Amino acid sequence: MNGFFYTLLVTSVCGAVCTMLSGVGFEKYIKYIASLVCICVMLSPLKEIDVSSFFDMETNFEIENTQESEGLYPLATEITEENAESYINEIVFSEFGIKPKATDIKIDWDSNEPIIENITVVFQKEDMHCKDSAEDYLKNVLGGEVKIIEG
Repeated sequence: MNGFFYTLLVTSVCGAVCTMLSGVGFEKYIKYIASLVCICVMLSPLKEIDVSSFFDMETNFEIENTQESEGLYPLATEITEENAESYINEIVFSEFGIKPKATDIKIDWDSNEPIIENITVVFQKEDMHCKDSAEDYLKNVLGGEVKIIEG
């Protein structure tokens, strides 16, 4: 707060000096100096802003990666897994005409790229005749370990 009062005092003194000298013939120079003083006074609060944080991209990137690896985005991973499960249901139905009762997918999010670790699909008893071909098809299309169980 002391800086504000000091700035206000300097501005007042400069304004008084400018007013006294304005009728002498130095008007153009006084206006220029008064404008410079006003600009300096207006910009003086900005000197306290730390601009280096805007340009420290490497640190910001490390923070984002740390947050992802600590699992701070569980909603995004859940939505992705749900979408993957519905996709698996769709491709099984389009390829074999079987609508699975349930699907579960496990994805490894800790590596650089998400990796499908395990896929479990639940078929009804009457659809189990396609179990082997559906497992082979899902392994070829998606990868990972595929299990089809009766439920």
